[in-house]
Amino acid sequence: MGILDLHGSWKPSREFLLEHMKLPRCKPLKLESFPRGLDGARIDVWLGDPLNRAIEELVQASLAKRMQMLQIAGAHAVGSTDISKSFRESYGEAALAVAQRARAAMRREIYQLFHLAVVKQILLTLDHQLSTWADESEGTLDLGGVPGRNAGSRVEQLRQFRRYQQRLRFLVAHDVLGIMHSLDRVARKRRKSILAMSWPVAEEILFNPLLQLGTLDCEENFLELYPLVLMDADRFRRMDQVLLSELSEWLPDCCAGAPPPLDPEELKSLPLRQDKGELAGYAQVEAFLRQVISAKEYQEGRGSWLDHPRNLVRLFGGEQKGGGSGPWRHPRWAAFQEELIERVERGLEQRGLLEPLLASMRLRKIYPDLGRRGSPRLLLDYLLGFRSRHEVIGALDRLEEIANLPAYQSHLARARKELRQAPPLKRRRWLIQGLEGYARLRRDLKLAWEAYRAMDCFRLLDSSEDLELSRANGLLQDFSPGSEEAEKVCCHVIIKADLRGSTELIAGMNRTGINPATYFSRNLFAPVNTLLKTYGAEKVFLEGDAVILVILDHAGQAGAAVARACGLAHELISLVSKRNRENRRRGLPELELGVGVAYEEAAPTYLFDEGRKITISPAIHRADRLSSSNLPRDFLSALQQEKPDGWGVEVVMLEDSANPVSKGSELRRYNVNGVELDAAAFAHLKQEVAMKTVPAEKVGGYRGDCYHLGRFPDKSGKTRWLVLREAGIRHWNGKKLFTREGTGAARFYEVVTAPELAKKIRHLLVAKA
Repeated sequence: MGILDLHGSWKPSREFLLEHMKLPRCKPLKLESFPRGLDGARIDVWLGDPLNRAIEELVQASLAKRMQMLQIAGAHAVGSTDISKSFRESYGEAALAVAQRARAAMRREIYQLFHLAVVKQILLTLDHQLSTWADESEGTLDLGGVPGRNAGSRVEQLRQFRRYQQRLRFLVAHDVLGIMHSLDRVARKRRKSILAMSWPVAEEILFNPLLQLGTLDCEENFLELYPLVLMDADRFRRMDQVLLSELSEWLPDCCAGAPPPLDPEELKSLPLRQDKGELAGYAQVEAFLRQVISAKEYQEGRGSWLDHPRNLVRLFGGEQKGGGSGPWRHPRWAAFQEELIERVERGLEQRGLLEPLLASMRLRKIYPDLGRRGSPRLLLDYLLGFRSRHEVIGALDRLEEIANLPAYQSHLARARKELRQAPPLKRRRWLIQGLEGYARLRRDLKLAWEAYRAMDCFRLLDSSEDLELSRANGLLQDFSPGSEEAEKVCCHVIIKADLRGSTELIAGMNRTGINPATYFSRNLFAPVNTLLKTYGAEKVFLEGDAVILVILDHAGQAGAAVARACGLAHELISLVSKRNRENRRRGLPELELGVGVAYEEAAPTYLFDEGRKITISPAIHRADRLSSSNLPRDFLSALQQEKPDGWGVEVVMLEDSANPVSKGSELRRYNVNGVELDAAAFAHLKQEVAMKTVPAEKVGGYRGDCYHLGRFPDKSGKTRWLVLREAGIRHWNGKKLFTREGTGAARFYEVVTAPELAKKIRHLLVAKA
């Protein structure tokens, strides 16, 4: 339970003390799993129009209300309706939807991101409205307006606003976040039932007073929350050293050691850095922390019982004795406690901190009674005897904001006398209150830095162009109503169709009086649009002799994207074949088509040019190469012997002897009314479709080649047949076409488009089954 030192006095062991201390329960913020957004550095977040509007309306109403309370002229009138109703409805709906999404995905960090994004949106909206109000007031003055009394009143209005701007910021942030806090507390049981925890982001982080302060240089706001003496980083550091020195044997190692000294110029420039996010408080909090606490403690998120401020109160005797099983039950606890608080008191007095701390606690008590008028630092100096009555009255008189200066002076004098003549028990009570304020500020600084750092990891998009681009590229974390996690694209297939002979066909139409625009629209474009719906494809690119299509596969959906791409490609070949029969009847040139299908196991990237979406994918280049047909003419006669109808795909390696120009081996393609797949597409197709296989020689093909048969559903659910050929790359030596034997020989894959061959293979495999 305890140990004895060399002098025989008792003190508790670390285990005994920790048994009776409350430890912080802050969960780590895990936002690193989200993809970086458009800027490559931060996460893109969108809360949705309903919630953003509700936040804006609530902040605007709260700001007007506080301006009226502070008697700042020019404030908007506040209606009698419930100003928080819209926010409560929008926030409640969004929070429930995000919690359910996080549970379905088994990722609590989704709710963490949402929670932090709402807080950041509130703070940014408030800062924007304050800045807008000030800019509009200054703009009115710059324009001149109506001379005379009106101009003077506008100057006074702006002066009042500037005087209370930081106070307004704190009060409105406190009001709005207070509403959010109350809603979260009401919903915490429901949140726990969904996410198995009440607070994915700790209350002390979300509703940290330092986030509401914004900046650390407003004495009035700081005094309301913490001892004013600790506003000075040097005094805080000296007080921290006293406490850590006395409590070191009961604290973890992360609390030991002082921060390294900082270069004055570096320290001076830190709050001015522009890379510390959109919230100015981030840099100020970091600058303060770097002066007072070791980086290991706050940057690594290490906590201790010192981060629970009430622990210091219990340790030093602020709690009432009796009741429960607290540490005071030990017979020697009272003596230890008295000795410990006396050592702390002596340490503070030796460093000149004791009286300023006590005076800060008294000033915090009486400042509201003084009407919150006068500089708190000036009043603190007066209570400590550093300023004379004459100096203080002169400074207050110049402010011209104290209606009854004699009464004000009398109240201040009584407080100074009470501070000097206070009995030891009262001074001890003030001291313990001051120590609790120190611990609260210490904790809030670390958690505010963690909150600012997390909020700096994401940005709230506000332009429609950025939203569209981020959403199209699968980067946007969308918390708007109706957004679904399952809509994310996990892979895609590109279909490139190379249309040949269109120039000759159009020339023939013009000679015979046929309108090419009408012909292509009715006979090609309209049927293709119908096929896109049937197979779930989208247009990427369209011009006179080429079309690029894409089929997207979404997470959690068995979309058979490659199979549908093959089916669509086959339909394109059939469509062109049908048009060719009509062209022959009319005496017009025929069209020729080559199709390439390439698979990419990732979402495509999108760019936007004046609202037009541009798809970027490495599969486009591969599909373009597969759709080409570039064999030399002397090869075609040999190929015609194998393909009497001329349909299909061959991939041929031209050997040195057949390639006198480049004098080297070169890979060429023949793709006429055929469809070739890349290896990745074929590998994925085998996962999508159960296929039966037959050796090619059974239907008169090459030895070593084979045919595959399978069925797949289109977007409407209709089952369709698919026949594929898997073949080795041919070699051409200038005289004959042959295939190299061996298991390592390169292969290619095509969809069988020749109607008779496809029918023959289908009947063979079905009969075999």
